[in-house]
Amino acid sequence: MLVTLIAVLCNSQLCLEKVVTTSEQSGITMGACAVNAQIGIADWLAKGPYHAWRLQGYKCVLGKYTPKSEA
Repeated sequence: MLVTLIAVLCNSQLCLEKVVTTSEQSGITMGACAVNAQIGIADWLAKGPYHAWRLQGYKCVLGKYTPKSEA
């Protein structure tokens, strides 16, 4: 079953959802996502274009997920 890790990021203007990884990309399971999501998101933020954004929240979702900001 596909698992998708979503980060909710905010700056002073807006908030948006971004897909951090999926089980197809990294092999994460739902259990690993729930336990290790914050570590993975911190690494993703440090290496990506959103390092200046604030993490508002995150979620692990079963299946393919389209972020609300992209719908």
